[in-house]
Amino acid sequence: MPQMSRIKFLAPLALLLPAACCDTCSTGADTAALIAAATDLDQRFQAAFNSGDGNALATMYWDSPDAVSFPPDSMIVRGKAVAAGQAKIGADMKAAGAVLSLTEAHHTVLGDAVATWGLWTMSVNGPDGKPIKFEGRYSDLKAQRDGKWVYLMDHASSPASAGEGQ
Repeated sequence: MPQMSRIKFLAPLALLLPAACCDTCSTGADTAALIAAATDLDQRFQAAFNSGDGNALATMYWDSPDAVSFPPDSMIVRGKAVAAGQAKIGADMKAAGAVLSLTEAHHTVLGDAVATWGLWTMSVNGPDGKPIKFEGRYSDLKAQRDGKWVYLMDHASSPASAGEGQ
C-alpha cells in the first residue's frame, strides 16, 4: 500500500482512538470534583491522625487484598493489615502527642483515581517533653470504592538526611 493511501486509511482511525480509549477520561469539571474529593480525604486523614482516632484512619483505606502501604517503619503492608496498621498508628501517635501537617500536595487525575504526592511535617513529644520535629514526603493513590473515597496505596517516608537536596 503506497504511503499516501496508508495515511488516508489510518487518519480516520486516529481520530476515533481517543474517544474509544477515554471512557474513563475526566472533563475539567470531573477533574476538579475528583481533586476536591481527594483533598477532602487528605484533610480527614490529617484530622483523624491528629486526634489519634485509629478507627477513623482504618476506614480511610481500601478494604481489599490489593490495598498496599509503604509506612516509614516497615517495608510493605498489604490487604487488611493496612487498615489494622493505621488503627495502631493512630493509638501510638496519640500517646506520643503527634501533630501532623500536610504541607504540600500535588494531584494528578488518572481516570477515576487521583495520584497525590507531597510533603509533611510532624512533631512528637520527646522523652523530655519537648517537641521533636520530623519532615517527610508521601505519595498515594486514592479513588472511590464501595461508595466512599479511600486510599488504595500510600507511601510515607522521611529521608535519612532531611533538608538536603531541596
